[in-house]
Amino acid sequence: MPTLEGIEVVELWEVDLEFVVEEMFREAESGIPEFTHTEPAQSEQLGTIELFRDLDINDLTATAASSQSIHAVPGHVLLSPGRLNTKVFFVLEGQLRLYAPTGDKRPVAIVDIGHTTGLRSALAMQPTEHAVIATELSHVISVEIAVLDELSKRLHPFACKYTSLLASYVRNDHCLYVGARAPGGAARPGYIDELTLLHNQHWLNTMFPRLVNRYQRGDKPLSVAAFAVDKLDHIVKEHGIGTGLRVLQSIGHWVLDQTRPTDLLAIDKNRFIYVFLPDCDLEAARQLANRLSRLVQAVPISLASAKSQKPITITFSLGATVLTKEMKDHEFLHNAEALVRKSLKLGGNQLSEVV
Repeated sequence: MPTLEGIEVVELWEVDLEFVVEEMFREAESGIPEFTHTEPAQSEQLGTIELFRDLDINDLTATAASSQSIHAVPGHVLLSPGRLNTKVFFVLEGQLRLYAPTGDKRPVAIVDIGHTTGLRSALAMQPTEHAVIATELSHVISVEIAVLDELSKRLHPFACKYTSLLASYVRNDHCLYVGARAPGGAARPGYIDELTLLHNQHWLNTMFPRLVNRYQRGDKPLSVAAFAVDKLDHIVKEHGIGTGLRVLQSIGHWVLDQTRPTDLLAIDKNRFIYVFLPDCDLEAARQLANRLSRLVQAVPISLASAKSQKPITITFSLGATVLTKEMKDHEFLHNAEALVRKSLKLGGNQLSEVV
């Protein structure tokens, strides 16, 4: 990744693998402004953010006047690694992504509508660890940390909400992390399945609804390709629980390498694996499911048991579906799970789709 210090805009293909292959993104650029536009924030804009919603008009107006409304073009760098930061960024529209300054073109995290970034570094008064880059045309409100501190000292209701926001940073659920790549490179046991490195059931219960909410409010699609390992119970019965866990571990690590940088992967308590595809329709989920089904049969997984030292061929029972406007997050998951179970009942090694 190129050095970002002093650079306001980067070419997205230089920092993110996804934009290397997405030519349609470049085709859509004609309708995007050439430059980022910054102006004082409006009280109406600030009032849409939960943290500021209960401020009286005087405090709201004063806070807005000292804050910035940023209409960022794709590629605009809001924060550069190694620089001191004094601001918290609230995303009203669009999307930001966090990148480690290591040359890795996979983002660390996605900062979506309703999410924030910057609070950790602003509070610590230390250089930022990641670049924060707009990857869509985005509307962001930036507020100085000193303003937030002053409001929290004067207003108890605001202080309570501010404390809640701080707690979300401690839990690392202020944005959507990609894979196990949390700040500092450490996995977060609360949201990551340590065996597979995929998001776990707790993430599905607490963070996944936020992802669904964004796509329910917008016009872009969200689809999912879900699958289960065929005959996993038989593998465990024949070769032991250790072998079953090795199979799941191998599949979890493998599927992370087979998906896009911004796809979000999770494994539930029943060991069903979900690949959520932001901005993708049913056809994209179908293509991914078919590709995974085909490629996994060539993945060598050794049973390493006394009965057999030979690698086995793994197959998947798969399901593909897409989020609709009227669906709740749990209904979306249930539909995907039901399609996987349908494929299992039909004998496995096949894909079932939403009708």
